[in-house]
Amino acid sequence: MKHILPAWLDSLSRDGGFIVVGRAGMDLYPTPAGTKISSATTFSSDVGGSAGNIAVALARAGQKVELLSSLSSDAIGDFVAENLKNFGVGLTYVDRTTGLQRTSLAIAEALADAPEVVIYRNNASDLILNSSYITNLPLAVSKAIIFTGTALSSKQANQQLRQLAQDANAHQCPVILDIDYREMAWPSQNQAREVLSEFCDYVDLLVGNDEEFAMLSGGSISDGKSYALKFAADDRVALYKAGSAGCDIFSRHISEHISIYKVTPLKPFGAGDAFLGNVMGHLVYEQNWVEAIKAGAAAAAMVVSRQGCASAMPDKQSLIKFQSETKFGL
Repeated sequence: MKHILPAWLDSLSRDGGFIVVGRAGMDLYPTPAGTKISSATTFSSDVGGSAGNIAVALARAGQKVELLSSLSSDAIGDFVAENLKNFGVGLTYVDRTTGLQRTSLAIAEALADAPEVVIYRNNASDLILNSSYITNLPLAVSKAIIFTGTALSSKQANQQLRQLAQDANAHQCPVILDIDYREMAWPSQNQAREVLSEFCDYVDLLVGNDEEFAMLSGGSISDGKSYALKFAADDRVALYKAGSAGCDIFSRHISEHISIYKVTPLKPFGAGDAFLGNVMGHLVYEQNWVEAIKAGAAAAAMVVSRQGCASAMPDKQSLIKFQSETKFGL
């Protein structure tokens, strides 16, 4: 069944690409997979960070995409920039900081159960955004702009990005927010809730998991689902993810549950980024919410069953092959 898309997604026919806002960094994984950080002697490297991963997912899905971020002027920043470029992500709006700011670094275990993750984000470079880059973004011709919640965690970046979201609204460029709640990125959960809830005033599509929606609601998982339903009461859309339980889509035109592709996971990281990038990428080709979410679910399943994050993002052909060969549903 082809479901009605809201009028604000008419922008998907624009000639421009997507814009993704937020962090990109270096990930290190102990090798071989299953090795604990504390006993590791070798590591493999990859690009990570929600915005970087979403941008790569879109590029691998065949979409034009620009990243709005900042990288430190050092070897780590060079690594991230070079790899993003090789994945097909545009770097026109990626600045290079010259102060003490540093590109994010994450060390993550490739374990399915209770993996340890250590993230270094002191003086994170991605929170220092170039104002001239922001004002020159091609909002009028872009398909959509995707914000990641952590990008709003500093006062300066929050002010800049609230104005950017308002400008996007004025140019009928859909605003998508991946809640992307990371406790260590915020002074308190209350501040995260306040900042992200206020930002939702500009948002057309809100994406998060059950725990993230609960955080926004200030209550339980049940309260979080109520928050998602209320958000979608007008012409907006909420994608409510529940891990292995699948995803609910809520809007004025559709309320439906979509299952998952069952795989044996190697790790839990990167699934949400693969999901959102491929949902939006698929909507460009086929304006069908359910099929787009199934494409996102397939990409998420592929990523959690592979080492790495950005490098694990599937291209369009491998995604189609996976869907044809893998059982859908629990």
